[in-house]
Amino acid sequence: MPSSRKKKPSPSSSTSTSAPSSKTQSLRDIVQQHLLEDVFEASSTAVQQHQGQGGGSSWMVLVVDPESLRVISSSIGMYNLMEHHVSIVEDLMKKRAPFRDQAVLYFVEPNEKSIKRIIEDWTPSVGKKGPLYGDTVFLYFLGRLPDELFSMIKSCKELVKRVKVLKEVNLDFLTKEADAFHFDMKTDSLYSDLYLSNSSTPSPLQDRMISKLVTVCATLNEYPHVRFPAKNPLCERLANLFQQKMNEFVGANAEWWYNGDGVHPNSERATILILDRKDDCLSPLIHEFTYEAMVNDLLPMDDDRITYDSVNAGTAKEGSEEATTKMDALLNDNDEVWVELRGKHIADVIQTLSAKIRDIVDSSTGSALTSSAKGTGKALSINQMAKALKALPEYREIMSKLSQHMQIAHQCMDSFNRLGLLDLSDLEQTLATGKTDEGRTPKLKELLGQVVEQFRQQSDSMMRLRLLAIVIVSQRGLSSDSDLQKLLHEANLSPKELAALQNLEKMGCPMVQVQEGKGSKLANLRDKRVSAYGRGGSGSSESESEYSSSRYVCILKSLMEDAASGNLSVDDYPSVMPLPDAEAMLGSSKSKSVSSVRKATGSSQWAKTSTGGDRG
Repeated sequence: MPSSRKKKPSPSSSTSTSAPSSKTQSLRDIVQQHLLEDVFEASSTAVQQHQGQGGGSSWMVLVVDPESLRVISSSIGMYNLMEHHVSIVEDLMKKRAPFRDQAVLYFVEPNEKSIKRIIEDWTPSVGKKGPLYGDTVFLYFLGRLPDELFSMIKSCKELVKRVKVLKEVNLDFLTKEADAFHFDMKTDSLYSDLYLSNSSTPSPLQDRMISKLVTVCATLNEYPHVRFPAKNPLCERLANLFQQKMNEFVGANAEWWYNGDGVHPNSERATILILDRKDDCLSPLIHEFTYEAMVNDLLPMDDDRITYDSVNAGTAKEGSEEATTKMDALLNDNDEVWVELRGKHIADVIQTLSAKIRDIVDSSTGSALTSSAKGTGKALSINQMAKALKALPEYREIMSKLSQHMQIAHQCMDSFNRLGLLDLSDLEQTLATGKTDEGRTPKLKELLGQVVEQFRQQSDSMMRLRLLAIVIVSQRGLSSDSDLQKLLHEANLSPKELAALQNLEKMGCPMVQVQEGKGSKLANLRDKRVSAYGRGGSGSSESESEYSSSRYVCILKSLMEDAASGNLSVDDYPSVMPLPDAEAMLGSSKSKSVSSVRKATGSSQWAKTSTGGDRG
């Protein structure tokens, strides 16, 4: 281990010092390559070289903390680790068995708790027979290792003399999807830290959040322009902190390159737009009916694991109650059916799954279904599908996966019907867009009457809280305090739920309009640009969905379209540093409105617009 700290917390040479290949990689591919090649393969090669010199086993013990384990699990599997001579994965926070003939690879988050545990492994003590592992130690950290923690490591002589590699790998985030990431910061204090604090300086949580964002940009070789909403102190503070940390990273890593640096002419510099929940308070409250949204909203999920009721065709009889078994499934990027269908409307999902299953059945000997079920063109029932699965062993794997998703989709629909979401969602869409699905602009009094009716029908107080929040956010506050008190009385919320509702004001959403009565008509409200509601959707744009239950267009859509086309107003969204061509990026500041994109309704649960063909 070198006597002085090596300030090169960059990705590997394959992702940091060489130009990118012409083939576009997803973020998950980049992370996987970085882990396998620059962490595990590099360490495995070093161990094998040491073994060739009489240094013991060629296998390694991987020791992780909870944070780093989730990072690894989100991109690679145990098989990948075994291929790189990892014999076992151990939890740093638990008591571990000794493997004194094997090297150890610590892969942890750079925090005091994990560093102390590593040092304990190598600190002699009474009753300790010796170190847990061999004389080869690799230390990898998810992000930047603070100087004070680095000093703690240097103070442990038994550890220092065994360290072969100490590296900051810049992977302090999860890649749950191919091109999406999140920071895995599940803490009860997150929103209170962001919105209830009056401090003008970044908190430790905000500092950690931005440090994680720097690792994302380091991994992607991006040194972006940084923009934020004007008159938003929180976003401005975070944007400046990010610019500072990114500058420090670039200054400390002379070999690191970035897109648009003039040397690697593969692309221009990226732009990162830092927003907060104030820019779109409405979308998370509205019931969405894409497959992924319904699964997460209506069914019990534990991370990406779901437990569903699987029909057992061996015991179920026609006309009798279907026997079911509890089954677990992982809904992630390793499931190709999930990846294909998660962004589709639930009605399309069921139709697609049924068509795929029927195609398999029709291509076989045809003995899977009863004659009454063949050729009808109707969607298969769960029981028919289970029988098909049993009767077609040659298609067991794909049929099992399709059957699994069909049953999960049907459970979503069962919850949809049980909760009465058909009428509730129509009301939500009207509140959000300002128009009914026939294109009519209703009076506010009429809508509030429907809201009260829904309150009286809903036994779940969380559903009532959610609807009342939609009313307040979509109207930018009620027109009078008396209206608010009437709705609160009908909603019958608990003190905790009421406190949550009142916290909307911390997000820039007033409970009562500042100027009483002004702008109470929904049509007028849609034409205003209000900080609590962000930008409206383009008046000329329409939702890509055919369904009346999905006619609301997320207000962030037009914002991102403007940013991508270079039309995002510099006045509304200034940059921390001067933009290279401010005139080209100066967009129009004219207000835009969220519009209803449905023109007709149907009698079925999922009403569609006419597309020139029958898809019902």
